[in-house]
Amino acid sequence: MFHQKTQGRLTIFQSTLLERQPELVHGFSSRSGGYSKGCFSSLNMGLINGDNPADVQQNRLLFADALGITPEHVVCGYQVHSTNIARVGREEMGRGFFDASEALPETDGLVTSQRGIALMTMYADCVPVLFYEPEQKVIGVCHCGWKGTVGRIAAGMADIMATEYNCDRKKILAAIGPSISRAAYEVDLPVLEQFRQAFDFADQLITPVDAAHGKVDLWEANRMQLLEAGLQDSNIDVSGLCTCQNHQIFFSHRADHGKTGRNAAMIMMF
Repeated sequence: MFHQKTQGRLTIFQSTLLERQPELVHGFSSRSGGYSKGCFSSLNMGLINGDNPADVQQNRLLFADALGITPEHVVCGYQVHSTNIARVGREEMGRGFFDASEALPETDGLVTSQRGIALMTMYADCVPVLFYEPEQKVIGVCHCGWKGTVGRIAAGMADIMATEYNCDRKKILAAIGPSISRAAYEVDLPVLEQFRQAFDFADQLITPVDAAHGKVDLWEANRMQLLEAGLQDSNIDVSGLCTCQNHQIFFSHRADHGKTGRNAAMIMMF
């Protein structure tokens, strides 16, 4: 279950599953309360989509401050719809927060076992997933567009946490944040075929529209691959919040016809 919280001038969405963890802070941003103007109004968190960088930097400061995080502790990847996951340590802290050219290159997932490092990803309809394993104290975040979802980046995160950080798959918590819903996500036949090739359960994800189009459930695609990766159903929290249908609250690439800002997801262990 997700709920919204007012923090200063911002509205932040949080997962109750993760909120129960006392050493953890996390949040998913909304689009209001920031400095950006026009189609980026107003809490645009994206540095590479045509907005004034100074406004975006102020927006990012607002969001980090609302979560009690200092910018020097935040790590960002330069997202390219890949399945690349970076293992992050203190030497990466601060990369990409103020300057996208300093972000970790070609990176759509971040994972760390170190306290005091905040991991952040940006999205506008794509699926953000936050991870935490409370016994080994490992956090992760990944950006799952349709390509990353088909490439199983979320399951890849669970695999890395288990094999490289000794996490118990049954104890990994995952929060699937606000993103586009099946009802709003119509795609063409080539994309549908990618899902059919990637998942044995593809028929459960696709609602046919006509011979050349269908609607795809990215939430369920990520939830089911996490179940296959060994997570427990009770440890997966799906927001149920559609960025496209609620584009007055969230930035949505589809609803705003490609000219829009970015939402952010962030997580850190104290």
